[in-house]
Amino acid sequence: HLNKMNTQITCKSASQNSEANSTYIQPKFTVEKSENETRVFVELPGVSKDKLNLSVENRQIFLQTEGSAKRTESWEVLHRESRDQSFQLRLNLGQQVDQAAIEANLQDGMLTLTLPKAEAAKPRKISVE
Repeated sequence: HLNKMNTQITCKSASQNSEANSTYIQPKFTVEKSENETRVFVELPGVSKDKLNLSVENRQIFLQTEGSAKRTESWEVLHRESRDQSFQLRLNLGQQVDQAAIEANLQDGMLTLTLPKAEAAKPRKISVE
């Protein structure tokens, strides 16, 4: 449970969920918060954009991937830093997040989710007359 600056993200594990002979594990992720947004960095080694399903519903982000592409049988693995695996992650969003403005970028096995704070939740200065 991560909570800071009125932006709340709660992780619900989908680890070791068996569905149609698929085993999903929870990917590693980190959270960085600022005054205007929260960024979530999710490690998805070997996952391409076409294998990533990402949705937002009922104040939750749901991430699911399929294992990376199959390799030709003639290839021999000499060194592997990560296994071919499928991931699932569910994050509960606090009331402060503007769901319509969430952005996602996948590059080099790292998914960056940008969760902007809703305008109503941002601090503002009140002028005194």
